[in-house]
Amino acid sequence: MLPTRRWAALAGVACFLAVYAVVLDESTPLVAACGLAAWLVVAQVDAVGAMRAVDRDLSATVSVEPTSVFVGDRAAVTLTASLSEAVDAPVEVELVAPPSVNAPERPRRTVAFDPSETEGSVTCSVEFPVAGRIAFDEVAVDIEGRAGFFTETVTLDLDARCLVEPPAPDGIHVGRGGELVGATFGDHASDQTGPGLVPHETRQYLPGDTLSQVDWKTTARMNHPHIREFESESDYLLSLVVDCGSHMNRGPTGRTMLSYAREVALGLVDAAESHADPVSAQFVGDAATTWEFGPSSSSNAYQTVRRRLLAIAPTTSPHRPVGASRPVAPEDARKRSRRLDGDDSAFAATLRPYLSDGESYVSRVSDRPLFDAVKSACSRSDRQDHLVLVTDDSAKVETYEAVVVASKRSSQTSVFLTPTTFFDDAAESETVDAGGAGGARDADAAGFVAFEEFRKRLERLPNVTAYEVAPKSAMALATGRATAAE
Repeated sequence: MLPTRRWAALAGVACFLAVYAVVLDESTPLVAACGLAAWLVVAQVDAVGAMRAVDRDLSATVSVEPTSVFVGDRAAVTLTASLSEAVDAPVEVELVAPPSVNAPERPRRTVAFDPSETEGSVTCSVEFPVAGRIAFDEVAVDIEGRAGFFTETVTLDLDARCLVEPPAPDGIHVGRGGELVGATFGDHASDQTGPGLVPHETRQYLPGDTLSQVDWKTTARMNHPHIREFESESDYLLSLVVDCGSHMNRGPTGRTMLSYAREVALGLVDAAESHADPVSAQFVGDAATTWEFGPSSSSNAYQTVRRRLLAIAPTTSPHRPVGASRPVAPEDARKRSRRLDGDDSAFAATLRPYLSDGESYVSRVSDRPLFDAVKSACSRSDRQDHLVLVTDDSAKVETYEAVVVASKRSSQTSVFLTPTTFFDDAAESETVDAGGAGGARDADAAGFVAFEEFRKRLERLPNVTAYEVAPKSAMALATGRATAAE
């Protein structure tokens, strides 16, 4: 409880009268000072009683409508407060806005009780500039004594939340070779028979089989006891590796490559949760892994990964280092080296040692963060796992070698690639300037063909499935042009 300015003024007058009485040796000012002091004590006791009554009888609730919005949207937040009995003292209940929202001024989010009122509510509009799960979990209650000499602020805990999602791209295409595909993370068989849910095969009855396994329809048809076996299901570890380097920031706001990659990753986490599969996640930036989680199948694990996916942002490096991300593979180097056979020029002599150096390629690829993250995700898996890599096609060598490692160490590998040809506005504008709209269309078709060749190369690896993730309209246009060009 804190004194107000009115209390300070009255206490100052009382002190002045007391000093005045001592200096003049008069009793009248002293009596007046004692009267003011007694008045302040009575006011304090009355204020304490009112504050205790408010603290005991006040209840408050907060509701948010809608409970799920996108970044930049607004929502209506309603604060409702009530007292079981009227209190003869000013009471104000203020909604405490989280620092991550843009809320109106204090009077527009405050419920003020007059002495005879027991209920009140206020609705205000707030804006959400940041993605995440926003909590309105506190209100501040300001209570003032009837005489205005004392004030107190208490807080009440609430639990109102709003999910703020980043701008989601419309019309997402997830497919293979331009053909749209469905869910990629469904039921997973263990190749083991026994009690389960999926019918596997019917066989003749053998000693030791239980009556619960008998397939009575087949038995009646075959005139001999038959057993229906079922295929048991097992949990897969979802190992999610998401590339959030600066190169994933291509595209317009809300429809960048990372926006499309995020939607795929969120869908995979939802599917894993529906099967109660454990999940692990790594977010990879330009220089290193920026966040790592799991593996875990706890109730909070899926929500933790979702929350971080919603808040994910590309790293700030201006570009991916070309020298580190595009080394020449040993196979390509050997092909180029054979072209120099019989060439005795100074140029060939200088170039030949570089093309024979395979160790440089290995070290340059293994030092890259994406390769390291995939290798780490594979090495910690001690069960059947589904490794999912979400990236683009800007660093083909690094991506290919990372998937090679995954194909050897993981039970199943899925690669989701966003074609840079659909998001590189700078390249498109340069093509238009150079050759007109026809040149841009040709460049798009050629870019998609090159992307498709790379995707098919990944799929030729064992246990690997590669998908393209792109705007549906751009993909339809590109496949049409590629077909027309054939």
